[in-house]
Amino acid sequence: MVRARTAIPWVISGLCAGLLAVPAAANADGNGGTAAPSTGTPVTQQAPTSTGGALAVDPSAVLQHQVAVVSGSVPVAGAAHGVSLQVRQDSGSWVTVVSGAAAADGSFAIGWRTNRTGQLTLRVISSGVASTSSVTATPQVTLSVYKQIVATWYGPGFYGHRTACGERLTRHIVGVADRTLPCGTPVSVSYNGHTLTLPVIDRGPYTNGVTIDLTHAAAQELGVTETVSVGMLSLTGPPLAPADWFAPTSPTVPSGASGASGPTSIAGGAAAPAAPTGSTGTVG
Repeated sequence: MVRARTAIPWVISGLCAGLLAVPAAANADGNGGTAAPSTGTPVTQQAPTSTGGALAVDPSAVLQHQVAVVSGSVPVAGAAHGVSLQVRQDSGSWVTVVSGAAAADGSFAIGWRTNRTGQLTLRVISSGVASTSSVTATPQVTLSVYKQIVATWYGPGFYGHRTACGERLTRHIVGVADRTLPCGTPVSVSYNGHTLTLPVIDRGPYTNGVTIDLTHAAAQELGVTETVSVGMLSLTGPPLAPADWFAPTSPTVPSGASGASGPTSIAGGAAAPAAPTGSTGTVG
């Protein structure tokens, strides 16, 4: 089980709505960069002939429709020219989403309000000096964009039964129920400044307007006590097997397991088997 107990600052103050691109310093002529909203279609662009400069994104995780700032620098030879923030598509092609300008020293800062979710790979490209047609690409960075959904939790009354994924439900098992994601799919859930990555172990919920059901232990670890709005991001990678979590004050804490999960395994099915007779499924 992967746990990131660091706060995620979803909102960046001082940035207005919409797409924007702002140079980190004024250009030599005193003009600032401007934004060019993308049409969402691939832009014909010469393949970068070199890689250089630097790139960072802050914060590295946001909710859908919130703003992340991509900043860095391009080589000075490409400074005071246009820069474009690009997102890599599943096909491997790149789409320009915001255009602006670098400052005279090559630095830039681009604010982007994303309308898509997932683990997005970003780069910034810069046109070369006026006498050449070269294009430089920065190193790539990853931005995690969470979808805001409604979550509930379940467990009491179903302990000891098998889930739709074949796991035995207990008070301490950490997992999530989802209607369609394959069993074992890692799902990152963010709530109240904390994130928890946990596997899909069951089917459900069966309440309209609710997307996922957290197991009792997962809800406890995140601090969820009722139906709440959370951030959700389905991750790629090998399937996860559920682990156990025990509250530090639990009277049944095994030796050495206080307040933590057991070891995480990557074993697990990639698809939900048929629910056995007497399976709990889930309740919303």
